[in-house]
Amino acid sequence: MSALVRYEQARTALAECARIDEASEIRDKAAALAAYSRQRDDRELEVWVREIHLRACVRIGELSRELERAEPGGAGGGSKFPAVGISKAQALADAGISTSTAQRYEELAGGREEQAQAAGRAAMEAYFAQSRADGAPPTMAGLRGAVRDAVHATIGSPPPRTKRPSPPPEPPKVAPIGADWADWTAAVLTVATLPTDFASLAGRSPRALLADLRGEAREALQRLPLWINALENEHDHSA
Repeated sequence: MSALVRYEQARTALAECARIDEASEIRDKAAALAAYSRQRDDRELEVWVREIHLRACVRIGELSRELERAEPGGAGGGSKFPAVGISKAQALADAGISTSTAQRYEELAGGREEQAQAAGRAAMEAYFAQSRADGAPPTMAGLRGAVRDAVHATIGSPPPRTKRPSPPPEPPKVAPIGADWADWTAAVLTVATLPTDFASLAGRSPRALLADLRGEAREALQRLPLWINALENEHDHSA
């Protein structure tokens, strides 16, 4: 199946997504494929899967924007929930999306004003078209800048925030790294740098463990692209 066919199928699937968890699943699969394509040095594949990843982020923003927040009910009590029967916060939590991430994705989708949304969509398409023409994988920072500039040109820049007096500086707080972080990064470093003769290792493996070892290796292969994507997203957010 050609990359173009898969690209069109993914775009169609995103357009048909009616739930945040559906779009989130496409986003995560595209992120894993992007990491794989970079490892294979397949620039054409990386360009289109990174575009699909970003389109999925925008679709999550659109769906998040459409969800009503839970509001106090009338005299009978209770809450006013969206048509799906759950609150916006619950729908986001079920999809593994934090409220801060949802807010960033809503900004990628142009915010809440219709004019801004139209400008954001046009800027997104222009940015992706240029990315494909240049053969350069699109980035979160690049898309965010293109949409932001288009929205500001359409409805104006947001009013400057009044600066509040800065509180006295506090001693810097160092977040605990945690044993899970140390264990994971140490394991990745070992896999990346340990001199290994894989044929020799496989030949010394007990026959009864071959299936288990193969399954563990495949599981590791699925998890590493997610780790790479998480690091890249963290870099984009800090850019």
